Amino acid sequence: MTFSGRRASQHPDELAEFIALMQCEGVRSYLEIGARHGDTFHEVALNLHTPSVMAAVDLPGGNWGVRTSQSHLDRAAESCRDMGHNIALMLGDSRSKDVISMVEGYGPFDAALIDGDHLYDGVKADWLNYGPMAHIVAFHDIAGDGVLQKSSKLPVEVPRLWNEIKGGFRHVEIVAPGSTMGIGVIWR
Repeated sequence: MTFSGRRASQHPDELAEFIALMQCEGVRSYLEIGARHGDTFHEVALNLHTPSVMAAVDLPGGNWGVRTSQSHLDRAAESCRDMGHNIALMLGDSRSKDVISMVEGYGPFDAALIDGDHLYDGVKADWLNYGPMAHIVAFHDIAGDGVLQKSSKLPVEVPRLWNEIKGGFRHVEIVAPGSTMGIGVIWR
């Protein structure tokens, strides 16, 4: 069960492998773009060394967000603070200069997970804006090819960007058998 009590947005085996990778790499600062209900953010917090610096960006009610997610995300952030982590939560469009500037104030980061806008232009903007802030950059939903996201009916175009950039970096793909999600990880 997730922290919010909702269905997991990540495949549990893929998330566990990504967290194990971050533990092996000694990650002590983490950024998540597209934190939604805060479930992945909270799970990462449970498994990182305490205290760690953790920052989350989300746009409740955006194309990939949920209007009602903010209360869950706030509760997850508070729980992470209670664990002893230094938590920063920024609500707004990840492409906003103000949001980017706020995130820069908490970086650089050992690792970042980009799981916000899944349209090509949006995920590319997140890569260009936040990728340089982290040594390890992960993308959620690298598997498949333009599958429509169920609730928004928008195409998931993360695989397109992933396939364009992964060849230029040391990388690993974490995709469980039969999964249509997957996590792609690169080292900058």
